[in-house]
Amino acid sequence: MISLVPASSYGADPGAVESASETSYRFFIVESPLVWLLLLLSIVTVSLVVQYCLAIRHSRLIPAEVIETAGDFLASSQVTKAMEYLDQQESSLARVLCVGLSEVHNGHDAMDTAMAEMLEQDTTTLLRKIEWLNIIGNVAPMIGLFGTVWGMIDSFNSIVQAGGQPEMVELADGISTALVTTWWGMVVAIPALAAYGFFRNRIDALSAETALTAEEILIAVPSK
Repeated sequence: MISLVPASSYGADPGAVESASETSYRFFIVESPLVWLLLLLSIVTVSLVVQYCLAIRHSRLIPAEVIETAGDFLASSQVTKAMEYLDQQESSLARVLCVGLSEVHNGHDAMDTAMAEMLEQDTTTLLRKIEWLNIIGNVAPMIGLFGTVWGMIDSFNSIVQAGGQPEMVELADGISTALVTTWWGMVVAIPALAAYGFFRNRIDALSAETALTAEEILIAVPSK
């Protein structure tokens, strides 16, 4: 097991080792409500990432079953049965196809327009969901900055109260709060923004594939 205690502390005063442990503890958990708020945001970020990983999937938005079943119905000119089947599905592709088929009597241009509108609606809904990651990624550094200002104000107040000759411990306490809250703000913000960018790109890619797949399925449907 790797020890986190410096080698020079072996055989030293137990109080010194305890002080080092306390310092390490304070690096991660400062006595500040802002750190607990940032820890809560980190938990929320992880839960959102897991939720979006399950929701924004190829198999969920563009199921192979929908492609095969809808294609079979349309290949045999069973447009009504295809619409009934698609109406019972929850995938983005099913909704786009169902709306497109509802305009089959108005021609392919009307079908394409209806599908584009439905796809844009679904894409916007997904983008709004992942916007929470963007919000957390932008708010977390601001909370960390607030903690920085708070810690520096506390340090300068210590100088004033001590008549210009404060104890180093008092100064270190305020500076520790300032730096640790900033550190936690970045720890929360960087993964949140990275995940937001990843899911945004995935949504764009899946939306484009949904449009292409829907057009390939409906291109053989004769307009009436």
